[in-house]
Amino acid sequence: MVLACASDTFYDIFNELLYARNDIWRAGTEAFRSELFPFEERAISRHFPSPPGTVLVGAAGGGREALALAKRGVPCCCVRTSPPLAASLTDVSGELPIENLVGRYEDPPFLATLSQPPVTIDLRQRVPFVAAILGWASISHIRSDQHCIATLRQFGNMTRGPILVSYLPGFGGPNRKFTVHTGYYRQFKGEEIRAFAEVAGLDVVHLDEEGMPHAVLRGSTTLATEITTSQALAAETPAPAEPADKSRQIRP
Repeated sequence: MVLACASDTFYDIFNELLYARNDIWRAGTEAFRSELFPFEERAISRHFPSPPGTVLVGAAGGGREALALAKRGVPCCCVRTSPPLAASLTDVSGELPIENLVGRYEDPPFLATLSQPPVTIDLRQRVPFVAAILGWASISHIRSDQHCIATLRQFGNMTRGPILVSYLPGFGGPNRKFTVHTGYYRQFKGEEIRAFAEVAGLDVVHLDEEGMPHAVLRGSTTLATEITTSQALAAETPAPAEPADKSRQIRP
């Protein structure tokens, strides 16, 4: 019923309220997770450059990825739609190298600070980022193929290195869904992510459909080196367990 009748405005408002009020996504709460997931650890260790260099984190929520990386000395620029979640990250980040901005995937390069009055920031003054992360399964919340492609292209334009994208897997049946715990989301197959990347002008360095499905994308300049390194490391590294319940904890 919701999928048949709801507007984009409804989905935007619902997701904003759902995530902003949930302690799972609010930095500093007992329910908040501040570590990387195993699939993120693997992808980052294999494909991301060593510090220095700033990582762009989209759909950053309360800053889980940014906090984990900043504690290792990796500067991060965080973007998300929710001012309350951004404020929760500011409250706990202290002197960590994290820049905290508010905006949607459709908004870059122009984003807003948390200050009052807000100041508009042009991300083109920060680029190129050395790597980027689209927050956990956040591409599954983008409601059209065109916006998925535009988002990937935007991140590709601002990043000179790898881009980590995770998504909710499709197992057949309708791929558009809505629940009160997750809001609107879409399920994808790896071939769809590969097709999005191709249209966006990005290469697929790595695609893993086991556990939490994810891909590492980037421009073609060092593709051959990335693939060789990935294959060598994959042969040496056992796969840790993935998060148990992915469907109820999707990041804004």
